[in-house]
Amino acid sequence: MAFRVLGPRAQQFVDHLSRYCGLTLVLANNTVTVSRDTLINPAESETLQNLVYEIIGSPNVVEITAFGGRPAGMGFTLDRFFANPGFQRPRRSVYVADFDDMENLSPTMARGGMGHVLREYFGAARPPGQNPGLAFALYHVPAIRTEAEIVSDLTGRPIWTGNNRPWEQTVGNTMVRSYGPGLRFQLVFSPGGELARIIAPPGI
Repeated sequence: MAFRVLGPRAQQFVDHLSRYCGLTLVLANNTVTVSRDTLINPAESETLQNLVYEIIGSPNVVEITAFGGRPAGMGFTLDRFFANPGFQRPRRSVYVADFDDMENLSPTMARGGMGHVLREYFGAARPPGQNPGLAFALYHVPAIRTEAEIVSDLTGRPIWTGNNRPWEQTVGNTMVRSYGPGLRFQLVFSPGGELARIIAPPGI
């Protein structure tokens, strides 16, 4: 199987993903599968559901290490693509507490963030025995689009098409994520790097 989750909060991470994608996921021996008895929650994102099936069915390995809270001194970050020796964290580390914080402010953005993380890691995945890819920028652009598609699924609003594509930009303490003509979110951070609020588009 291609989807592995390790670490002290592995089960909590899989529980979050199961809820976000609307599938019953099972974690056994650090490997994630879809329960044979699963029912698909139609209120959740079909894009995220398909991504989970794609990862599980792939011959390439996606391996995640799930932690609870972040180490002291590290600002809000759903994940870290590269290893962080200074904080003694391996590559592909995720932080369940940060998903909780984001979900409390915007369940839609938490689901988009989950899809973003999984798409990046899946882009870097390689067959067993091979090191995953290192070209972060190459995986990041498709991840933003996947994130946008998930948010579109959940809101019913279109994403950018043609020469325009979903984008992100940070100005001061605010990160702007624009997925479509009426689909722009602003993530506002405290001076200490904590996620303080999320400003959703009007009507969402």
